[in-house]
Amino acid sequence: MHTALIVEDIPETGAWLQVLLERAFTGVAVKVCPTCAATRQFVNTNPVSLALVDINLPDGNGLDLIGYIRVASPNAYIITSTIFDDDEHIITALRNGAHGYLLKDSSEQVFIQKLRGILTGDPPLSPSIARRILQCFSQPLPKAEAVSTANTSVTETTSLSQRERDVLVLVAKGLSRKEVAELLGLSGNTVARYIRDVYQKLNISSRAEAAVEACRMGLVSTEAS
Repeated sequence: MHTALIVEDIPETGAWLQVLLERAFTGVAVKVCPTCAATRQFVNTNPVSLALVDINLPDGNGLDLIGYIRVASPNAYIITSTIFDDDEHIITALRNGAHGYLLKDSSEQVFIQKLRGILTGDPPLSPSIARRILQCFSQPLPKAEAVSTANTSVTETTSLSQRERDVLVLVAKGLSRKEVAELLGLSGNTVARYIRDVYQKLNISSRAEAAVEACRMGLVSTEAS
């Protein structure tokens, strides 16, 4: 980690998140921006490695900043950090390109654990958010939409090789690259190549999106075990 950005308008919350980031990543430099305008101004001249982005800001919606930050810092890892846990905000954040979604009411231990998981390839999703993603994509669609989605899913699934589908399923279930390699008897570099190819074919860029796509394509069961 080099520079981490916190987009948060409440000073006390911004300071709390800064403490958590500094505990999670030794030596990280943290910048707190309280508005959309301040965020755009900062990222225009300062590349960031990690961004924690709130949703409800004084001059706009933080979800609209996700794409802007990704353009300014293509390698940035962007996490929505908010109190909102409804389906609309969650799915919009992930579709806009967020790599994770963490709730501010998480305990400090969980928050730090999820942040550190970034280093091992684990998507930073609060446990309740991961469950809601699965539930959201398990809901029945209207008939016309269901037919269209089913046809799209068949096409996307067919475009993946069997090995790529195997890798997608394991990634969607939260396994690390090392764990996927061990389970499939592959090298880490080979698994990395499969993940890259799957992401390109499905036009996704994060493990969180991989989980969403695997559920939508019917490769991962959403039934409670």
